[in-house]
Amino acid sequence: MNADLPKNPFSTRFTRPEAVAFQCPVGGGVADHDIAFSEHYPAVVPQSLREASAESYCLREHESAETVELCHRIIRQLKSTGCGLIVGPHGSGKTTLLYTLMPFLISAFQSDGLAQVRRMQLTTPLVNTAWTRFRHARESVHAAVDCLRALEPGSLLVIDGVEQLRSRDLRSLLRKSQRRDVFLLATSHARVAGLSILHQTTVDVMLIQMLADRLLEDASPSVVEIVSRELQGRDLDECTNVRDLWFELYDIVQDELLVDPMNLKV
Repeated sequence: MNADLPKNPFSTRFTRPEAVAFQCPVGGGVADHDIAFSEHYPAVVPQSLREASAESYCLREHESAETVELCHRIIRQLKSTGCGLIVGPHGSGKTTLLYTLMPFLISAFQSDGLAQVRRMQLTTPLVNTAWTRFRHARESVHAAVDCLRALEPGSLLVIDGVEQLRSRDLRSLLRKSQRRDVFLLATSHARVAGLSILHQTTVDVMLIQMLADRLLEDASPSVVEIVSRELQGRDLDECTNVRDLWFELYDIVQDELLVDPMNLKV
């Protein structure tokens, strides 16, 4: 393939979480009654955060005002609860939301120069056996505790994939974070005891189509037609894992490029 031609629009360089601005699907989120407030952390939000608005940040390309407002809301709730959870199915945008959240989190939790924001990514072992899961959970909680000990009061620890920790280890980690006055934000594909749900990621047909359209902005009409036909032939109402959908579309587009590499334009 000509090196001057753009890559497959569904390759990981374009679809990885840090490359995509999070978008709020219609009806996404979590009801207020699902938010549980902690007695350990006072429900006080700094004036600077309450007054923050979309104009306070430089929006990335395709980052909507709704997404900015969501980031502010999550931080307000996290400041009140002390520990919170972003929950949703695999491939529904939890990690993408974390990447979008990070500038907001840094602004909210590192303002005094002492507090820090630290992020941990927990990844399921490639060899998925009972022993590897046990060893992975043990090593992960040890790394989380070490990270927690290095944080000053008022800091924030972010754990992506907290469901990979054992329940008792997570309870112990929560107690340690409360004793050290460190906030905890986590993601999980299921509810986790002890963590208030701050946001639930969801996927709908309009969101899938919008994201696909943006990935196809530099594609040729031939590739756009192929992908559009593929999406129309699927029951997207049943799709909850966008990441897997991009993998499948990558293979379909790649097959087309092998036939005619000029199907992608510069």
